[in-house]
Amino acid sequence: MTGVGWREAARRRLESESFDLLVVGGGATGAAIARDAATRGLRVALCERGDFASQTSSQSSKLIHGGLRYLQHGDFRLVFESLAERRRLLDTAPHLCRPREFLYPCYAGRFPSPMLLSLGVGLYDALALWQAPVRSRSLDADEIHRLAPWLRNAGLQGAQQYVDCQTDDARLVLENVLDAMTSGAVTLSYVEIQPDLRRSDSFHVAQALDRERGERFEIRARLMVNATGPFCDSFSGGPRKLRPTLGVHLVVDGDRLPTQGRAVVVHSPRDGRLAFLLPAGRRTIIGTTETDWPGRPPRPEDEIRALRRDVDYLLELANHAFPPANLRPSDVISTFAGLRPLLDSGRANQSATSREHAIWSDARGWLHVAGGKLTTMRSMAEETVNRAIELLRDRGLQRALRPCQTRTRHLPGTGKASLLAHNLAPDIAAHLNETYGARVDQVLALVTADASMGRRLDAELPYVAGELLFAIRSDLACEVEDVLRRRVPLALFSKTHGMDVAEETADLLTRERGWSEQRRAQSLLQYRAAVSASRMWHDE
Repeated sequence: MTGVGWREAARRRLESESFDLLVVGGGATGAAIARDAATRGLRVALCERGDFASQTSSQSSKLIHGGLRYLQHGDFRLVFESLAERRRLLDTAPHLCRPREFLYPCYAGRFPSPMLLSLGVGLYDALALWQAPVRSRSLDADEIHRLAPWLRNAGLQGAQQYVDCQTDDARLVLENVLDAMTSGAVTLSYVEIQPDLRRSDSFHVAQALDRERGERFEIRARLMVNATGPFCDSFSGGPRKLRPTLGVHLVVDGDRLPTQGRAVVVHSPRDGRLAFLLPAGRRTIIGTTETDWPGRPPRPEDEIRALRRDVDYLLELANHAFPPANLRPSDVISTFAGLRPLLDSGRANQSATSREHAIWSDARGWLHVAGGKLTTMRSMAEETVNRAIELLRDRGLQRALRPCQTRTRHLPGTGKASLLAHNLAPDIAAHLNETYGARVDQVLALVTADASMGRRLDAELPYVAGELLFAIRSDLACEVEDVLRRRVPLALFSKTHGMDVAEETADLLTRERGWSEQRRAQSLLQYRAAVSASRMWHDE
C-alpha cells in the first residue's frame, strides 16, 4: 500500500512476517532485485537506510545508454547487454526512457578520428541490432553549425549524430519500488540494517533500526542480499571488491549553455576524458568527473559532494567545447555528486575500469551484488534473483515460483493519460506526462480538487504544487529533502534551490503525517543542510 500510512503498515509486516529475501539497499540495484523477486512469488522485504535512490542512483548522468565509449576498452558484452536493456525500457517504461539525439564532434589531432568514430557508431548500431529509435548518421560542417552553433570550430573535422535515452533516475528507482510493493514486497525507507546476523531455525535474523522512530527491531529472512552499491565493501566487511569513483555534475541555465535540445559529447582539454552537455528543460547538465575515492571504503554518512576543483574542471571542459558560453562559477545553479560502485579491475585509468557487476555469497548468510550501471539494473537484478533462488532451493525452499517477469512487465507509469481537458501550459503538460506517465491522472485529481495545487512552484520551471502533495501521499516521500531533491527536484534545477517552497513542503508533511513542530523543524534543517553542502565548493 501507499498513502500516508504505508510506513506503519510496512513496519508491522517487517516485524511480524518471515521473508525469503531481505534486500538491503534501496537504490537502483536493490529496488530492481526486490521487484524481480516479488513478481516471481518470493516473499521480499526491502530496507533502505535513507530515502529510496538517495545516494548514487539519483546522482547519475540520467542516461539509459549502451556506453559508446566502452567500445574502446573492448567491453562489447556490456554494451550489447546495455543496449538490449535500453530497448526493453523503451517498451516497458517509455515515459522514463526518452530518446535523445546525441552529437559527437571530432577534432584534428584528438581521439577519435572521424573514421574511427564512424566505425564505432556503426558498431554501436549493430550491437543494438539496428533497433535504435533513430538511425545514426554523419554530419557535414553546415549541419553541425546549424545543430550546435556555439560548438568550437577550430580543428572541427566532422561529427556523428546518434540516439540514446535520458531518464529521471530517482523516479526510475521509485517506480521499481512501487511495482515491488504492488507485487507483495514490504518496503521501508529510513531503516538501517546491521551486517551481523544470528540464526533462528532456517532463518537469519537481522537487527534493524527505524531511524525515523529511533526504535530497534528484528527482521527474519532465509537469505539476506547486500545491494548497498558503493558502500558494499564497508557493509560486508570482507575483502575489498570495489574501486569507487566520484562523479560530479553541474547544472547551469540553458540560455548560458544552449544545446538546442541535443546532448553533446565533449572531451576535456586537460586530460581528454569524455563527458556530456545534457539538455534538461530550461537547464543544461555538465558532467561528469571520475575521481578515485581516497582511503577506506566509503560509508553512507561520508561527505559526498562537489569540490571546487571539480567545478573548475567541468567549467573548463564546457567552455572549451562551447567558447561563446564563457561560463563562470557564478553561473552554476547547483551541483550533484555520487559514487560509482565500480569493480576494482586493477586498471590504472578510472575510465577504463569495468562497469560489469559481480555476485557472490558468504557463509554468514549474505548474497552480495556490486558494480554495474543504471542501464543494466534490471538484468543485474534478474541474475541476482536467479542466484538467490539457487541458494534458497539449497536451503529447503520448495514452493513453485514464476519465471522472471521483468523483461516484459511494464512499470507503473506505463500507459496513456489524457491531459487535454486540463488546459495546462505546454511545458507543464510535457513535464507531467514524462514524469508520471499514466499516473498523471492521480496528480491532476489533486489539481481538480484544489485549484491552488495547479500553480507553478517556480516561474521558470514546470513543477506544480500538486506534485508536492502527491510525493507525500503516493510516492513514499518522508522528508522535505525527499520531496524537493528526488520527487520534485527544485533543489537541482531552481535558482532558489527550492528554499522558497521548503516551508510549504514541511507544512504539507506536518499535516499529512501528524508531525510535531519539533519534527517539522528537524526536516527543514536537514534540507537546508543538504542544500548548503551542495554549495560548499564556493568557499574553497
